[in-house]
Amino acid sequence: MKLQRENKFKQMIISSLSKAAIVAGIGILGFTFFPNFMNIIETNISSQKQTEIVKEAINPEYNNTNENINLDENYVTVTQNKYNFEKLKQTNQKITAIIEGSCFEGGYYPIVETKNQDEMNYYLHHSVDNQASSLGTIFTDCNTNEDSQVQRIWGHNFNNGGSTMFTKLANICQNQEAYDQTIGSDGSLKLYTENEEYNLDVIACVVNNPTTQQLGTYDDQNQFLIDMNNIINSSLIKTNTEVNPNDEIIILTTCTNLGSSNDPNNRISVYCKKSPVLIKEINQNKTL
Repeated sequence: MKLQRENKFKQMIISSLSKAAIVAGIGILGFTFFPNFMNIIETNISSQKQTEIVKEAINPEYNNTNENINLDENYVTVTQNKYNFEKLKQTNQKITAIIEGSCFEGGYYPIVETKNQDEMNYYLHHSVDNQASSLGTIFTDCNTNEDSQVQRIWGHNFNNGGSTMFTKLANICQNQEAYDQTIGSDGSLKLYTENEEYNLDVIACVVNNPTTQQLGTYDDQNQFLIDMNNIINSSLIKTNTEVNPNDEIIILTTCTNLGSSNDPNNRISVYCKKSPVLIKEINQNKTL
C-alpha cells in the first residue's frame, strides 16, 4: 500500500510538472508570437482604412467624362479628376497624390507630402489619418517637391509575401519573370495629383544607398542622362522604357528583404518615368 501511495504521489508530481511545462511553453510562444500576430492585424486594418479613404474619394463620373479625350496644343483639356482631393484633404491636408497599381493591396494608396525630416520620421509610424500605426503612410522625400525632375517616394516593405504598401512592388521588380507577367504587361502603375494623371513606366530596379542619387532638378541634362543610364545598366530587371533629357523620374523606395533596415545600402529603388496622361486646366475661358 505504501509503495502504491508513493507511486501515485510521483505520478501526480510528474503530471503537475508536465502541465506546468506546457503552460510555460504556451506562455513563451504567446509572448513571442502574440505581438507579431497583433501587429499583422493592426497593419491589415490600417491598410484597409487607407484604401477606403481613397475609395470614398473616387469620382463616380470619372470614366464617362474622361473617355476619348485627345490632348492638343490648341485646346485646354477640361476634365474631371478621378479623385476628389478636397474630400481627401478632409482626412489629411498633406495628401497630394494617389498611387495606383495591381501590386498594391486594394489597388491604391494615398501619398502625403513632407517638408522636413521630422515629418518623414512621423509618417514612418503614423497612418494617413494621423493614427499611430506600424503601417505608416507612403510619403514624398522632403528634399523634393512635385516640380522636381527626380522625386523620391517612400513606403514600407513588410517582407511577408503580401501586397501591403511597397511589399509586392519590391518583390516583383527584383525578378524579371514576375515583372514581365505583372506590371510589365498590365502597365498599372499610375500617379494622380490634383490636376494631373501620369503613367509610371518602370525603367529600372536597383538595390543601393538612396543618398547616392541626386534629387530635385538637374542643371546639366547630360549628367541626368548619364546617371539614369548608369541606373538602367545596374538594374535587376530590363524594361523597354526610354529616358530623355527632360523626363521626370519618380523613385519608389523601400527596404529589401535582407539585412538590417538601419543599413542605408539595404534599400530597393524602383525608378519610374512620369508620362502625362491627362492635364486638367480650369477657368481658362476656352472650350474643347
